[in-house]
Amino acid sequence: MALNCPACRRPNENSDTCARCGADLAALQRVRAAAQAQLARGRRLLQMGRGGEALGCATLSWRLKKSPAAARLAFLASLHLGRFDQARRWYAAAAGGE
Repeated sequence: MALNCPACRRPNENSDTCARCGADLAALQRVRAAAQAQLARGRRLLQMGRGGEALGCATLSWRLKKSPAAARLAFLASLHLGRFDQARRWYAAAAGGE
């Protein structure tokens, strides 16, 4: 997935430096990787029935990068925990309503 340069908005594929303006993208790449790692961990935890921990991972992933995948995982974990009001908010976020 391309990362848009915050300086010039050019999409850059897996590069630590923007091809157009030379901006350093390494920190943004690390944030994106950390969000993906938390998402993957949360999915595994939810599959093991550990909804509380999965929700924590989904929330952290969402804070790092507001992705629909993080909101969907948080929605499912909230349902698993019986937190239906919270699930409703995550559902809206997953649908783009944040």
